[in-house]
Amino acid sequence: MLKKLILPLAVAGALTGCSGDGPTPSVAPTTLAPSPEESLPPQTGPAPTKPGASPQAGCPVDAATLEKAFDANPQLSANIQLGSGLTDISCAKDYATARTRPTNADPATVLFNYDGAKKMWVALAGGTDGVCDTVVPQAIKAELKHCTA
Repeated sequence: MLKKLILPLAVAGALTGCSGDGPTPSVAPTTLAPSPEESLPPQTGPAPTKPGASPQAGCPVDAATLEKAFDANPQLSANIQLGSGLTDISCAKDYATARTRPTNADPATVLFNYDGAKKMWVALAGGTDGVCDTVVPQAIKAELKHCTA
């Protein structure tokens, strides 16, 4: 009696998915669903960090993002010539520095801070000397290219 029960189940299993076009493949079909990486939305915030690494806040950051932060500070943008944009960006933790490219003036260093609550960069200060002195913690100063003397 056991054989009668198993045989119909085996036949029913073999006929499942049968379309009459030939035998059922013995290999499982590949999935057409996107992988988890493909189904995630593109990242627009801070770069991901490796497991166990300390978060880098808004780092890395590009020149276009910092230029928007620079333009959003009317006092700073009125006193410092941006010229043809920012270059030589250095980023550590939630601070960044960049150099201006003015046409008829010395390049200045601009200091930025990443505001984690607002998820945006803010231009803090700018000048040719001592831009980081009173704002940036000493440990981070050593990591920023334009904060060291």
